[in-house]
Amino acid sequence: MKIESRVATQLPESPKQAERSDVFSDSHASTTPPLPWLKPFQEPLFGIGLVMLILSGGAFLLYDLLNDSGRTGTYNSLMIMLHYGLFIIYGLMLWTSGYLKIRDTSRHRPVRWLGLLLWLISAYALNRDLPVFQKSTEWLCWTLTLVGIAMITYSWLDMLSVRVQQLLYAVLAFGFWVFAYMAVYMVEWYIVSVPMLIGLGLSCHTFVPLAFTIALGRRLWYDYRHNEHLRPGVVLGAAIPIVALGLFLTGWVSDLNRIDRIRRESTIRQTSDLPEWVLIAQQLKPGWITNRLLLAGQLYDLGPFFSNSSGFFPSQTGLDDVRQHDPLVVIASNLYPTDGLTASDKLSLLKTIHDDHHTTEEKFWTGRHLTISDVVSQVRIWPQFRLSYTEKTIRIHNQASITTEEALLTFHLPPGSVVSSMSLWVNGREEPARLTTVAKADSAYRTIVGVESRITARDPSVVFWQEGNRVTIRVFPCRANEDRRVKLGITSPLAIAGNELVYQNSNFEGPNAISATELINIDFDQTPQSLESPWLLEKLTGNQLIHQGSYEPNWSLRFKAPALSPDAFVMPDSNLAYQLMPYKPRWSSFVPNDVYLDVNAAWTKDEFIAVFNAATHIKSHVWLFDDGLKQLTKQDLEATYNRLSAQQFSLFPVYRIQNPATALLITKAALSSPTLSDLKNTTFAERMQQTGRQTEPIRTFCLGNNLSPYLKTLSELSVLNVTSGTIHDLSHQVVTQHQFPKQLNEPGQIALPEAGVVIREITRPEPTATVLRKSNAPDHLARLFAYNHLLHQIGRHYFTPNYQTDTLIHEAQMAHVVSPLSSLIVLETANDYERFGIKSDRSGLKNATLKQEGAVPEPHEWALLAMLAGFIGWLIWKKRYATA
Repeated sequence: MKIESRVATQLPESPKQAERSDVFSDSHASTTPPLPWLKPFQEPLFGIGLVMLILSGGAFLLYDLLNDSGRTGTYNSLMIMLHYGLFIIYGLMLWTSGYLKIRDTSRHRPVRWLGLLLWLISAYALNRDLPVFQKSTEWLCWTLTLVGIAMITYSWLDMLSVRVQQLLYAVLAFGFWVFAYMAVYMVEWYIVSVPMLIGLGLSCHTFVPLAFTIALGRRLWYDYRHNEHLRPGVVLGAAIPIVALGLFLTGWVSDLNRIDRIRRESTIRQTSDLPEWVLIAQQLKPGWITNRLLLAGQLYDLGPFFSNSSGFFPSQTGLDDVRQHDPLVVIASNLYPTDGLTASDKLSLLKTIHDDHHTTEEKFWTGRHLTISDVVSQVRIWPQFRLSYTEKTIRIHNQASITTEEALLTFHLPPGSVVSSMSLWVNGREEPARLTTVAKADSAYRTIVGVESRITARDPSVVFWQEGNRVTIRVFPCRANEDRRVKLGITSPLAIAGNELVYQNSNFEGPNAISATELINIDFDQTPQSLESPWLLEKLTGNQLIHQGSYEPNWSLRFKAPALSPDAFVMPDSNLAYQLMPYKPRWSSFVPNDVYLDVNAAWTKDEFIAVFNAATHIKSHVWLFDDGLKQLTKQDLEATYNRLSAQQFSLFPVYRIQNPATALLITKAALSSPTLSDLKNTTFAERMQQTGRQTEPIRTFCLGNNLSPYLKTLSELSVLNVTSGTIHDLSHQVVTQHQFPKQLNEPGQIALPEAGVVIREITRPEPTATVLRKSNAPDHLARLFAYNHLLHQIGRHYFTPNYQTDTLIHEAQMAHVVSPLSSLIVLETANDYERFGIKSDRSGLKNATLKQEGAVPEPHEWALLAMLAGFIGWLIWKKRYATA
């Protein structure tokens, strides 16, 4: 039977059904409103309730927008009283007007539902301070919002078409299941909440989900039985959550079964170098369900049913203490617990699958209320020297009212960059950092922040080198309602692209910076030619760019590459100088005897077959790692590819290559992989020490321009000699011409291929050498040389427990750079430096700065300055003597 667009007049005409046919019929009303949409306002309390609801909802939303980090304290208490007061006032009005009778009449329902929505908003406002429910996940927030809108729209039900009515009831049915879940979730609080009603009655919020479940359940059940045209909407809305939960549980169980299978298979592997979590990470595909499985108990709350992780005192998490409440995760984790994975395994999997090292870093204090207020980026660019120096001054604000917190920032640096300065503002003064060993810096910070801060919060800040062009900065204490300022200085080579130079801004992860402002000031040492700058930068003069406005993390500059400057930087108190030369790739004759394929999901089948054919063309043996080194044959191609391409990433054990001098490793980068530091204390890491016996780097060809974090670190440490390109480049260079790029290994020279330059260290035969007569080059030449030279010197020794030597530490100290063995740290007092054995080295360079040029006077110039100072002093002494 065809359903008309309006159904109000088609309902049965029995007394009860007649009441339903006109949702807002009033036996006392004698007139009809002139406009249909004004009909709900015949009830005087409807308009009042709607205004109160808009006021309460608007205040709640505005609070969240202005306080995205969850400010607590007096301010939130006032907001709680506002929402609770509106609910109490409207509730008293309903009660005194007789609207709260048990019998649910149609004319009272819209008014009562407005009261329920006010109650719900009040409950979530209270939840900010007393988190019975942790922060709702995004889909849950949208669901509650849509259900609230549907409950308000219900007031105009008789004006809606059939399809819209069905959609409305589908939303209400969906909401019924959500509130039913919440009502069950709150069961353990019901008995506790009843006696607490004697006070201000705030514990009445415990029963909000139960009240919504009853109200929506009654209405849906009644209308489903009596209004046939509404049944499709009710069925659809009730079915969607059940189907969604079923699909979620299916994916959840599938991941758990895959994890159990991998763990069982790992016991029969011939090679057990890699830990179980790595083998699991290779097989797990990142996805919406997998993410929640790994974050269950960490970012996502597990609920009160079988754990103690919920309630007024939630436990700390491995990521931070800001948890989210996702009903799907709560149900799945309690029906099918993830007991097979430890917390450390989950964190390791998250680091690998999502390349998420920042949120998984160890923290001593929470940082949930921290935000970035402003960022000041001061940049100095030397086009003629292919380098730049950037100072990022970051102001961190703690929005909490009483909590002292710790800030953690992870900076992602351009390739080849090094941190060359850091400062922390202590008692209103900028205090520069001191360079020391990683062990001393870590010990000092842990002692002050992790132990002594429980008694008295003191001021330390430290920066650590991380693999993959990253550094982490820790700042403590960030006191409640106060700001902390920290500054980081970054020395970077400018990337060359054709005949252009590219400056890439360094971005960072850390406290929320969505509302931060930024000042960018870029100063060129010489006027750039053909400058291409982003829209946010305004040109002031020929050599300067500026931006003031919202914080923008991702931007870059491009300009024509000028000729290299012949000027050199002279290291103070030494006979060493540093000068640039053009980088020219060198080629060596090379025909590999053995080709090793590092296969993962990034490879296509065509690439796999093409590489195999190219290798067999030059009569090389083709090997791959598949639970041991295995030689690849033409008959095994398809089966082998299907098996290995299921790996999301690969960690080729380069220590298993028997003859590195005649071997070629061919790889293609996966999106993510573990870093060497993630593999500490594993058999794989121990066996990597065997690479220390290699006489030369392993030649490696990468299909594409990116390396995985694992291979990138091996390349930086000169374990691998990497070149990249396409299948055509591989065939042309290796197969046809039998050539491979030669790694620059001449003493006193460091190549920076990304910048197209070589930094040469010169030992001056005599002070009057023409090219070194004046030192007009910035000291960053020496810093970049030292940093890259340190990586090369560390090389394969990185895998040995005690690779830090006095010689390497002294080199880092002289250049004042952060490296795998050196860190920058700021402590509060001189006594703190002394008790941790952190001395200020007077030799070498200090913190890099924009306040002075990098040039240091020559020895003869120092002599002239000393003579001038002596002459001025003699004049002053003579004048005073004559006066006396």
